[in-house]
Amino acid sequence: MATRKTISIRDDQEEWIQDNHLSLSSFVQEKLDELIEERES
Repeated sequence: MATRKTISIRDDQEEWIQDNHLSLSSFVQEKLDELIEERES
């Protein structure tokens, strides 16, 4: 199951995301997983 959240990013970040065809959702999920692993260790 997934939960929808709304975040705010700067205009320059949005431009970079678009230019690099990054999936923001996947990126945030991966980074959160990394932080969770670090804090559980």
